[in-house]
Amino acid sequence: MRLKAIASATAVTIGMITAAGIIAPAARADTGTITVNYSNGMNWPAAPTGPTNMYNNTQPVYARSSTGQVVSFSATGGCTVKYVGQSGNGASQATITGTNGATDCILLMTSASGNGLDASSVTYTLESIPTGQTVKFGSVMSKSTVTVNKTYVLGTYPLKTKQGKTVTFAIDTGSKYCSVKKDTSKGWLLKVGSKPGKCSVTATAAAISPNYAALNRQQYWSAVK
Repeated sequence: MRLKAIASATAVTIGMITAAGIIAPAARADTGTITVNYSNGMNWPAAPTGPTNMYNNTQPVYARSSTGQVVSFSATGGCTVKYVGQSGNGASQATITGTNGATDCILLMTSASGNGLDASSVTYTLESIPTGQTVKFGSVMSKSTVTVNKTYVLGTYPLKTKQGKTVTFAIDTGSKYCSVKKDTSKGWLLKVGSKPGKCSVTATAAAISPNYAALNRQQYWSAVK
């Protein structure tokens, strides 16, 4: 009876000496998990795919670990990451800045063990994309209506993006209602005909690889009396 009691006790005790004199391994803690959020509190997609990483754009990231420890951030590839601090709700906050429009951003988040859980980590691959080019257009490019028999300035001639690429205008639709002319002194001009109707133009400029996308801006108008 005494031997039977000893055998029962050793069968249910983890980490104590067994009847053969061998120490059974202790139970391992579960691995912690890290939850990642946008600034509005919504969760990021499940790893490894996160939001896109636009060149020269900075976006915040918030992360919480089930271990209760601070989350650390590191990055390689087409981005940098900067730790900001702990937010009021206990999340660790950082900012990600895109540094290359063609090289994906690899973002690693880690936290130490705690709350009876092992250390946690998660890796995201953020697709890097080029940003748009900046252009100073004429005010008509922000309007939706134009007046028949009038001429409007679409932009200077020659017109270049802030990044130095030449911009070209062309009629897209409604060529019987509007036309585009280039004048070395007055600029790129939108000439509206004598009949009401609808027309549109497209402004284009070449891309600058890898960081700036090609410009392809369309503008639509209703020509009215």
